[in-house]
Amino acid sequence: MLHPDVRDTMEEIEEMLAAAKLEPPSPSLIHAEYLRDKDLFILKISDGRRLAIPREDIWAVRNATPDQAANFITEAPGSDIWWPELDEGLYIPYALEGRYGSDAWMDHVHRRTTTAA
Repeated sequence: MLHPDVRDTMEEIEEMLAAAKLEPPSPSLIHAEYLRDKDLFILKISDGRRLAIPREDIWAVRNATPDQAANFITEAPGSDIWWPELDEGLYIPYALEGRYGSDAWMDHVHRRTTTAA
């Protein structure tokens, strides 16, 4: 018997599950690479996109050495890049929105890149 506060019937639950199956999968990271000579991360996304992100734009590795930047793992199911040595990460859904850190960090990045242009 369901708890009295539970208002979803099995029929409603089945309808929600069926609707969820029709939703396209969220894009996820399928490959990540750090190019030391260019100080650049290349991210290959499941929907075919490629992102090229300068290390200095990613808050998590902004002060990392090349060795530290290169020492990362990708978390299943392709939602994160994690730098264990730095105890920092990059959440891929945010990266797909062009967010590589907090709002304050992104303001800093935008000011730096517009000043340099």
